[in-house]
Amino acid sequence: MADGKGKFLGNVYSNAQLQDFETYWNQVTPENAGKWGSVERTRDSYDFAALDAAYKFAKDNGFVFRYHVLVWGNQQPSWIEDLPEDEQLAEITEWMDTLAARYPGIDYLEVVNEPINDPPNGAGNGNYLKALGGTGTTGFDWMVTAFTMAKERFPNAKLMMNEYNIVNSASRSNIYIKIAKILMDKGLLDVVGVQAHAFSTTADADGMKAILDNISSETGLPMMVTEMDIDGPTDDEQLQQYQRIFPVFWEHPSIIGVTLWGFRPGLWRNEQKAYLIDTDGSERPAMKWLIDYIDNYNPNTPLAVSSQKLVVYPNPVKDGVLGFSSPNMVLTVKIFDLKGATILEKSNIKSKEFRLDFNADPGTYLVKVSTQLDSTTYKIIVE
Repeated sequence: MADGKGKFLGNVYSNAQLQDFETYWNQVTPENAGKWGSVERTRDSYDFAALDAAYKFAKDNGFVFRYHVLVWGNQQPSWIEDLPEDEQLAEITEWMDTLAARYPGIDYLEVVNEPINDPPNGAGNGNYLKALGGTGTTGFDWMVTAFTMAKERFPNAKLMMNEYNIVNSASRSNIYIKIAKILMDKGLLDVVGVQAHAFSTTADADGMKAILDNISSETGLPMMVTEMDIDGPTDDEQLQQYQRIFPVFWEHPSIIGVTLWGFRPGLWRNEQKAYLIDTDGSERPAMKWLIDYIDNYNPNTPLAVSSQKLVVYPNPVKDGVLGFSSPNMVLTVKIFDLKGATILEKSNIKSKEFRLDFNADPGTYLVKVSTQLDSTTYKIIVE
């Protein structure tokens, strides 16, 4: 669906989700196969069969591969919990070394999953947070250690973290931004992952967009929407929620891709009927809408005007001209690089539709647009 659309639309790899995978998706994430508790249930006894299959499937099809997950407080091997801290660290090192040698072509690597909601601390949760340095002076020293280890072993992968209940909670998103900045100060974070399970997208569309805008503005990093599912107790309810939620993510300029957490029966939220292919094999209305929406999406065309959103386009910028389309009058535009240096500033615009000459060196820039009602910061790429 998303080929040629400027960002990927992916799904999880599992036996239940394989039929017609290539027809719909172009990015692969192993669902449970990459979790430490799945691979090494017994100490020094590895089961790579499912993970190997997911990795091979992605590479054979030329799909983006995101590894899920190195360090987490859930689905971890129980045998590590009672080891001395030095042995725990040795086992974590062995775990990362083994994966790095076996999967050198990982595109995106989830180093830590759910650091706020489910860190590897305490019984039943891995209990190895202290082995990684504990909370320390930053409050998240254990994450710095994990990311440092990952960066040494996976030099070609983009490193990311992942968390839920971010886009529906301003307070939690601010904690997440704090963690991102701790890692960014040490050059350890490349992508911010935000989960989109049904319970994480209960806020209104404008509220979720505002949080995404804030993360983008505060970090300047690309974001990835992970683990998305929308419950479908009825076809109409699922369709309405897809129409409300999905464009917020897909049309956001800092989002590089969206990964659904299953699309066929047998997915994680099966009881909530989050699948897009019905039990009889037919496409549900939400799937038909999604196919049509993606098919008609043009990253260089301001589709979002129809939903009353300001749009900056094209992205990437290729011809030195940047377009703006807004439901509210634009007053000022300021463009600056990732170090904060102002590249261009234009005021007294007073227009809803205009174009701006922007000839700059290839790279990533931030565009702050102030309208009559508010201001928003966008990330753009110049090719």
